[in-house]
Amino acid sequence: MLKDLPVDEITRVIGLATAPAFLLGAVAGLLSLLVGRLTRTADLVRTLLTDRDEVSAAERTKLLRRTLRRVDHTRWAVTLCGLSGIVTGWMVVLTFIDVLFSFQNSQAIAAAFILAMILFTTALAFMLLEIRLSVTDLVCVRKSHLGM
Repeated sequence: MLKDLPVDEITRVIGLATAPAFLLGAVAGLLSLLVGRLTRTADLVRTLLTDRDEVSAAERTKLLRRTLRRVDHTRWAVTLCGLSGIVTGWMVVLTFIDVLFSFQNSQAIAAAFILAMILFTTALAFMLLEIRLSVTDLVCVRKSHLGM
C-alpha cells in the first residue's frame, strides 16, 4: 500500500537517489569514450581491409587480428558499462519503492550498488586492456617503421 509521505521525507529520498546519479554520469562518460574508441578501431579495420597495397598480406593479417582483439575488449567494456547503468537505475527505483511502499529493500539496494560498482570497475579494466593493446600496436609500428 502506498504511504502518504511528508514533503521533507520525499526530499530526503530524492537526495539519497541523487548519489547514484554520479555513478550514472560516470557510466555515460565512459560509454561515450568507449564508443569513440570503438568507432576509430572500426575505421582501422575498414582501412586494413580496403587498402591492400599499403601493407603485406601477412602484416595486414597480424594487424587485423590485434585490432579485432581490441574490438573484443571494447565490446566487453561497453556491455559491462551499460549493465552497470541499468543496475544503477534499478537501484534508484528500489530506493523509491522501499520508501513509498514500506518494503524492506535495503539488502537489495546495497547488493545493486555493489553489483553496479563491480560491473563499472570491470568495464574500466577492459578499457585499460584495450588501451594497452593500442599502445603496444603503436610501439610495434614505431619499431618497424622508424627503427626506434
